[in-house]
Amino acid sequence: MASLGFTLADRLGAKSLPCSVPGCTRTWISMAGAGASKNGKSLNLGGRGAAKPDDPASSMCDPCREKLAKTRDQERGCDRPGCTGKWTWPVAAQLEAFATKRPPPQGLCAEDEQKLANLEDKPVPCSVEGCQRASVFTRRAQLLAGAPEVEVTPAPTMCGQCAAVYEKIKDRQVNCGINACKNKWSWSKDEQIKAYAQGLPNEPPRRMCEECKLAFGGIADREVRCRASGCKNTWTWSRSDQLDACLAGKPAPKAPHRMCERCHGIYQTLKDVERPCRRAGCKGTWLDKRGAQLARAVRGKTGDPYPQYCESCEKELGDLDDRQIPCKTDNCTGTWTWTKAAQLAAGVRPEPKEPPEAEAPPVEAAPAEPSALAGPADGQAGTDVAPAAAAPSTPAPHQHQKRRKGKRRREIKPPEKRCQTCLEFLADRKTIELACQGCKTPIYWPPESQLQTHLGAWSEPTLCGACKRDLTEAQRMAQREQLRQHPPVEGVSAEAGAPSEAAPPTEAAAQPSPPPEAQGETTPAS
Repeated sequence: MASLGFTLADRLGAKSLPCSVPGCTRTWISMAGAGASKNGKSLNLGGRGAAKPDDPASSMCDPCREKLAKTRDQERGCDRPGCTGKWTWPVAAQLEAFATKRPPPQGLCAEDEQKLANLEDKPVPCSVEGCQRASVFTRRAQLLAGAPEVEVTPAPTMCGQCAAVYEKIKDRQVNCGINACKNKWSWSKDEQIKAYAQGLPNEPPRRMCEECKLAFGGIADREVRCRASGCKNTWTWSRSDQLDACLAGKPAPKAPHRMCERCHGIYQTLKDVERPCRRAGCKGTWLDKRGAQLARAVRGKTGDPYPQYCESCEKELGDLDDRQIPCKTDNCTGTWTWTKAAQLAAGVRPEPKEPPEAEAPPVEAAPAEPSALAGPADGQAGTDVAPAAAAPSTPAPHQHQKRRKGKRRREIKPPEKRCQTCLEFLADRKTIELACQGCKTPIYWPPESQLQTHLGAWSEPTLCGACKRDLTEAQRMAQREQLRQHPPVEGVSAEAGAPSEAAPPTEAAAQPSPPPEAQGETTPAS
């Protein structure tokens, strides 16, 4: 007869019950249902009966029952450092630690438990940079650190989430960020947890290996001067752009020429403008480009730009040369510079430069024929000589062009100016009043006359005009008186009598008189 899946223990009423000690995973056998017989008498099969409420050991497994029989309440030292108090470890807690195979717990004495009740948990910011979460500084940790007698500062700790991730990650080897480099660099756990705390994706940053660091140095965002002339602002050359520009085995690249945001915004609103030529009367134009307009705007100049020449005038200006013009002051050997710009404004045209003509090779004269030496025959002289004589008088085609080119055109003369030396001399000069040595009449010596004296052409005036006139008349009277006393002898040749008859000129007569400017002005009384 089949058992239908029932065991002998089931038939006898035995049950397997779990141990009543918390944390214990063992069981014990209860024989509370066993003992029924066919005569109505119970059978004693041994084993434990049902659990009794007043006997805790009745519901325990055999190992826990044996441990309970040997265990008593223990007095253990307080866990707080420096405390001499005791706390009681009860039997039930010891059985639980026995069942779960845990070490004895750390407890506090009654006095410390009262202190613990007066403390509160404190939130502590996560020690990972960029993390906004916080960990808990528990009351027990505060008490063990010396609270409430001492103000306790919590040690930097990670929050629970960061701590869990930190235990799982490891250092990673990442390829170098420089193009064409095959080396690697290490992305540490600490750097990875920072990226995790900041919410960044789990992708390593772009960095250089150690060899590239030595070659290119530490690359970071760099402030570069704006390319606009006169602008002192900067633009940021990002680290990624610098890494893109670097190449393994090559020197560090130079920063590109770019504008700052302000100049770039102004540049976008500008346009090239055509402006009239600087030369008066010219109808040409020159192009005022956006870059030049931006440079003026950066410097705060809002008016029109400095006038310039058009392309044709600029070409003519390049063909001209500065000329040295003699000073307009008489007896001055100095010069002043007639600039190219002044010549162009006056209408001077550059002279065309003709290429030098190649010299023709000398032609040797052919020996004359005997008949030619004998002379032409009668009747042939007019016919043979006429064409030969007329040939040189026929103008060549290029001679007509030379005549057209040599057409007379208006020659523009430079203005009359003084040289720099004369201008500097006249700058601080004024008319000087001198006294006549004869009559003490004032003589007015103008700066122009002083300049002639400075140049060595004139001498400083000593006599007024009236005194010079009287002196000249006295010299003439003396010459006439001499001629009256020594008349010229008739019949004597001019060559022989000239030396004896002519009276020697006096010193005053021999000295040339300066022009009226040097004589100075005299008063009406003189």
